[in-house]
Amino acid sequence: MQLAFSTSWIDGDPARIESVLPHVDSIEIGTKGNSEFFREIASILRIGKKPITSVHASCGPHKTEEDPYYTPHFLSTDTALRQHDIEQVALSAQWARKIGARAVVLHTGRIDDPELKSIYLEYKKSLQEGGLEDRLTEMKRDIVKKRSELMTGHLHGIISDLKSLCSQYPYIIFCFETRVHYYEVPLPDEAFTILDRLRFPNLGYWHDVGHTFILEKLGFQTQESWQRDLSGRCIGTHLHDVDKQLNDHLPPGMGEMDFHRVLKQFGKGCIHTLEIHSRHALEDVLMGIKRIRGYSMSG
Repeated sequence: MQLAFSTSWIDGDPARIESVLPHVDSIEIGTKGNSEFFREIASILRIGKKPITSVHASCGPHKTEEDPYYTPHFLSTDTALRQHDIEQVALSAQWARKIGARAVVLHTGRIDDPELKSIYLEYKKSLQEGGLEDRLTEMKRDIVKKRSELMTGHLHGIISDLKSLCSQYPYIIFCFETRVHYYEVPLPDEAFTILDRLRFPNLGYWHDVGHTFILEKLGFQTQESWQRDLSGRCIGTHLHDVDKQLNDHLPPGMGEMDFHRVLKQFGKGCIHTLEIHSRHALEDVLMGIKRIRGYSMSG
């Protein structure tokens, strides 16, 4: 298995990437970092002769702030906010082409409703603490109903924005990512609608295995529901483990993820990318890389 590695682990310090480069095949450039960081990391990878397979919007020399920016406003009714995020993705795509990346990973936004978010987080906490089944069922029903009501009409805007991006930048594959919270977009049926209406060859989705694992644990969807309906439209994956408390972005082997089950869902053409949180030590990251390669060999 060809294995990529996300710069999310290096926490904005380009020097950290050199300790991982000998152990991976390629790199995804994440969204944490400013213009200086992105120029330096691209230079290191060029010298080290490691290909860049994907970038995660928003990233590139246009980005001045250090903190990650994940384009949360695709669903916003504020035209200026939406246009700003579309421009961030477009600038990321322009830079991706310059550095030889094949794909741009992006988030298609969230439902900014405080009540929905509050109910969802309360449900998640109650489920983890072993709340009463009847109460959990009621809460889940309310969450699903409210989300459905709030999503009415919003997919049209996302479809329009992705159509514009795919048309303007045909040399880049745009991949919307599976999300971790139920108030984020899209769910599998929404993703199917987007891809069904936009038959662009440079549009697909990016499967974050930890995010889908968490939503399965919370009872909202199964991990397989994405690939069941969207087989052939997955361009890449983010691989990381998740523990019993639903903390994610752990090195493989440090959580409960069944990677044998997960990896067999995807074809050989997928870009598999380890996306590990910066808090984890190098030795744990290297062990995670070894485990993933083992899983792929035995699967």
